[in-house]
Amino acid sequence: MRILTTPQTLKPTPSRQYFVLGSCSINNGGCDPNAICSKDSCMAGIKCTCKTGYTNTGTSSKVVCKATCSINNGGCDPNAICSQDSCKAGIKCTCKIGYTNTSPSSTVVCKDSCNINNGGCDPNAACTHDPSTNAVVCTCKTGFTNIGSSSKVVCQAKCRINNGGCDPNAICSPDSCMAGIKCTCKTANCLINNGGCDPNAICSQDSCKAGIKCTCKTGYTNTGNSSNVVCKATCSVNNGGCHPNAICSPHSCMAGIKCTCKTGYTNTGVSPTVTCSESCAVNNGGCDPNAECSHRLSDFGVVCECRVGYVNVGTAALVKCSDGCYVNNGGCGSNAVCSHDFRTMVIQCACMVGYTNSGNGSNLMCTDSCKVNNGGCDSNATCTHDSVTFAVVCSCPIGFVRSGCGVTAGCVDSCKVENGGCDGNAACAHDSLTNAVVCTCNKGYTNTGFGNSVYCTDSCQVNNGGCGSNATCSHDASTNAVVCSCNNGYVNSGTGSAIRCTDACQMNNGGCDSNATCSHDASTNGVVCRCNNGFVNTGCDTTVKCTDSCQVKNGGCDSNAACSHDASTNAVVCTCKSGYTNVPTGGVVTCIQVTTTLAPGTQKAHLNSTHVGSTNPGFQQGDCPVSANGAFGWHFVLTGTSTSIVSIRCVFNSAGVVTSMIQVPNDKHAYVFTRTGDTLLEASAVVNGPDTEFNLSNVCKSI
Repeated sequence: MRILTTPQTLKPTPSRQYFVLGSCSINNGGCDPNAICSKDSCMAGIKCTCKTGYTNTGTSSKVVCKATCSINNGGCDPNAICSQDSCKAGIKCTCKIGYTNTSPSSTVVCKDSCNINNGGCDPNAACTHDPSTNAVVCTCKTGFTNIGSSSKVVCQAKCRINNGGCDPNAICSPDSCMAGIKCTCKTANCLINNGGCDPNAICSQDSCKAGIKCTCKTGYTNTGNSSNVVCKATCSVNNGGCHPNAICSPHSCMAGIKCTCKTGYTNTGVSPTVTCSESCAVNNGGCDPNAECSHRLSDFGVVCECRVGYVNVGTAALVKCSDGCYVNNGGCGSNAVCSHDFRTMVIQCACMVGYTNSGNGSNLMCTDSCKVNNGGCDSNATCTHDSVTFAVVCSCPIGFVRSGCGVTAGCVDSCKVENGGCDGNAACAHDSLTNAVVCTCNKGYTNTGFGNSVYCTDSCQVNNGGCGSNATCSHDASTNAVVCSCNNGYVNSGTGSAIRCTDACQMNNGGCDSNATCSHDASTNGVVCRCNNGFVNTGCDTTVKCTDSCQVKNGGCDSNAACSHDASTNAVVCTCKSGYTNVPTGGVVTCIQVTTTLAPGTQKAHLNSTHVGSTNPGFQQGDCPVSANGAFGWHFVLTGTSTSIVSIRCVFNSAGVVTSMIQVPNDKHAYVFTRTGDTLLEASAVVNGPDTEFNLSNVCKSI
């Protein structure tokens, strides 16, 4: 049984303020012992405010603080227990044994557990309550027996267990009298005339009725009804359930039939279902991707024909379609280029660069262009071919190029034609002596060519633009000039326009707190601030603020210990206060009163040292009970002969000291909760029995 606890939502009536002249250090300023005395900014007096878990039952002039749980059960459900809680409204509502919280919100509403999902009992069990503890009790109904345990009742029909004790030739059935079952002898005989069944049926004893059962043999289907079984060949009934485009035939396996798709159809179903689809609609009927799929009129078999622009390089039976241009150049000739019309895919022939069609009509004849009208060059120009592309080249004086191919075309400045052949990121000019083209890389680009070849590369790709190894090179948006920016984890320590990128941790400690160490993130190299030994981070979000550890949760020391620092390492040192002594557990100082004595039969036990330093979620496994104290549970367990954990004390890295616990399924188990993932520093407990050690079973998440 799980007891759900949820912080109750009743908010105590805010305490009125009581103002008097005086000091809070004298008799608590005259406030109620369960009130907090504080100075008031107005009237030069004091203010009395009831502590968390207490409510003002006095007046505005006289604050009287009573425990909230003592007033109308703290606003909890009548079937709930009100208890003090250090969080939220100061109280906690917990449903009593035999009741379950049915509220989806933070408000606890306790209903009889038997009215909710039958109290968790088996559907064939009755839910009642124990008269002494009110805990849920599950009792199997008449005709059912418990095959589980006393703690987990599982009700099974008696007839399903050894035939309810009936004779093997008898039928067991439920009965409202006696032991809840009835035994009835079976009747009829399958050995006489097949029990009266159809010749194509199998006769067997019926386990439900006192008679026989007729079942059609494999490959046959009942066309009668349940009381009159008539067996017909399955294929003769609705094509055996096969697809309309399939052929049904008898088969020795499965359902006694086999469905086979007809010619021209393909099975697209998921085994064992056969769904017959037209073959051409499935993977193009198995035809080449560049072929058209169709069906013969005679037998509906698949026919594959190459599409326009493709030719069959296979056989008539196995059509393999190749691009027509790949076969004898599509018939275009050796000096022509074969291509396809982008709409119809019909083959098109065009003369290669440097050749001209000298044929007539559709008769293509590709001739060297320079032999046809001087290649279109000016009459005073020389027609040659480009050594790489074989395109016609009409030669003009150095620094000039032809302006066209007509007889009147002249030579124009080379720089005005395709930038004089310069790189797209270069400026074209002329040599003052030879007038030859001179290419100069534009701003933001660097010449990485060899000899007279100018190849303009983004300057940032050449020696990082001169920015240095710890900077990022980019360009000015308006001028394209190189701009250097220090990488993550570096700052500019140069002067003027000179960029000098220095490790940020070497400059003003990287902006970290004076009590922190500056380092870099291994993946991003961003600055990481980590508090030095003896300090903890009390900053918010990404801001690291290093505070003396002793000022935060007493440095993780026992509440009865004083926190200080080691003179050499500045590490936290915990020293028990006067009247307390240190009982070391796992290297952690635990202070107990010198005069503390344990109850007879109890023993102080410590956590197995191998479990000290366990983390969440590193050790996470399974689900926990629900607790208002946090989502992450630390499950401790006694493995020896001790009978119960009486109390427990845990020390966590973030949560500090935690003593509250939930004990399920019995007192040898204890769940301690933290609100976030944490590290367990030490744990001790008082136990009933001789054990001096207990274990951390697992770390889990509340369900």
